[in-house]
Amino acid sequence: IKQPVVISMLPDYKRFGKYYSLVIGVDKYVHLPNLQSAVFDAETISATLQKNYGFESQVLINPSRDQIIESLSAYRKSMKQSDNLLIYYAGHGWLDEEADQGYWLPADAKRDNESRWLSNATLTSSIRAIPAKHIMVISDSCYSGKLVRGLKMANRNSNYIEKLITKKARTVLTSGGLEPVMDSGGKNNHSVFASALLDVLDNNEGILEGIELFSQIRSPVALNSDQIPEY
Repeated sequence: IKQPVVISMLPDYKRFGKYYSLVIGVDKYVHLPNLQSAVFDAETISATLQKNYGFESQVLINPSRDQIIESLSAYRKSMKQSDNLLIYYAGHGWLDEEADQGYWLPADAKRDNESRWLSNATLTSSIRAIPAKHIMVISDSCYSGKLVRGLKMANRNSNYIEKLITKKARTVLTSGGLEPVMDSGGKNNHSVFASALLDVLDNNEGILEGIELFSQIRSPVALNSDQIPEY
């Protein structure tokens, strides 16, 4: 079984703590145009995390804003400081340029009413309150780059991984910056980003840090679309 820190298939991976994933796929909308591959991407990624990496995975298919918030609140109550959480979202995103705010659009979102949108600010506050050691957000949606503050490289040495697994961290990997992203175009009817992500997860044979995951995804996505992932 592989696991992350990060993602690892070391025999002693359990020393990294327990791994959980909240996987969200939205492609059937009440008030907005439907998408093609978001739910299929989410289900495939959840299955990969469970089967190959030993994650305990919760999948939300076409959830409302309240259902997403309720799931995040449940992790706040149940997770321990030694646990790890991966949050994956595939669905519509929106950038409010006047407010300088990005949003995920759940299944009940309306075009001209932000009351059912999930803002980056709300998401960030919810994540901050979860006591888990490592939380990674992977967002495959338009304008998801508003979640990212910028890349900060850590200095590596022989004790790098040992230090990494003891420090609290919150990281974000997005399918693009401040631009629309493709809902298709990848292998096996996945989005370009989900296809690249699955390729990396399927071929990983050791510890896979967030920055290494990003570096392996960035070029395939950029070469096959007009979007550039950010970390």
